[in-house]
Amino acid sequence: MKWLFLVHQLQTPNSRERVKVWRLTKKVGAVLYRNSVYALPYSQECLEDFQWLCQQIKDVRGEASVFVSEADNEKEDRSLRALFRRTREEEYTALLSASERLLERIRRSKELRQLSQQSKTLAKGLKQLNDSFAEIQRIDFFGTPLRKKVHSTLAQIKDLLSSSAPQPESPARPKRYARNAFQGKVWTTREHIHIDRLFSAWLIRRSIDPKAKFVFMPENKLPKNAIPFDVFGAEFSHHGEDCTFETLLKSFQLKDKALAAIAEIVHDIDMKDQKFGRPEAAGLDAIVRALADALQDDHKMLEVGSTILDALYGYYSTLKRQKR
Repeated sequence: MKWLFLVHQLQTPNSRERVKVWRLTKKVGAVLYRNSVYALPYSQECLEDFQWLCQQIKDVRGEASVFVSEADNEKEDRSLRALFRRTREEEYTALLSASERLLERIRRSKELRQLSQQSKTLAKGLKQLNDSFAEIQRIDFFGTPLRKKVHSTLAQIKDLLSSSAPQPESPARPKRYARNAFQGKVWTTREHIHIDRLFSAWLIRRSIDPKAKFVFMPENKLPKNAIPFDVFGAEFSHHGEDCTFETLLKSFQLKDKALAAIAEIVHDIDMKDQKFGRPEAAGLDAIVRALADALQDDHKMLEVGSTILDALYGYYSTLKRQKR
């Protein structure tokens, strides 16, 4: 397995700057491998994180370099993986303790019939825990088992709060569009496509605009004469609790159970809230990340990814027929 190593040295005696660098290494999920050497499993995303961290270190007059290497032997490889799992387990353990305290507080409030009066404060606490959970999940590169227990506890908290909270108004339905008005168009989104952008581009070409052309560029260079998707502020992007793929399904009234199943997987990967609990999500996320690292080209990524998605769509279509 390939690994990334960040070697750095800080010249500044300023403890604030040193703490800042330490916090940044935690943010990207790196672990201390040896003195002043941090490690991450190799991926394009992790490489970009370390390159960004290098720049932060250099900005405070430090020195930093990134190296790509493979573990010297299988034992060292296992040792590195175990180090990541222990680190994530410590973080999950702290989060689980905080979650269990909040769950007990909610139960006491419910027994005392004070839950509705404290719902805003308790909901705020849940949001903070969910945010922390999402951050740890993002850097849980090797699937620490304790994650499931934390997720279960947070789900219990959500259920208890939902049972006492007034039902919110339904979010506004996305505007509906006719597919025949979107034929032979140029569509654009941010470069380095991943789950939501890849799946949405496939959906556009498969079910909305078969002759669609795509432009993948940095967000500040997207062409003005193209239809943007999965871009902040765009019509075809995230809305409410929906990812872009879900927005497209609703906007173009694509009622297909196979597409709906795929939408749940996209949502779980992209939104990181485990709303649908699709077991396929982790595996498909890993496949797409591996493709991105190997291909390094968004158009090739769409071509290869579309083959996989066509097969996935066929699989869910077959399941649908078998259940009849």
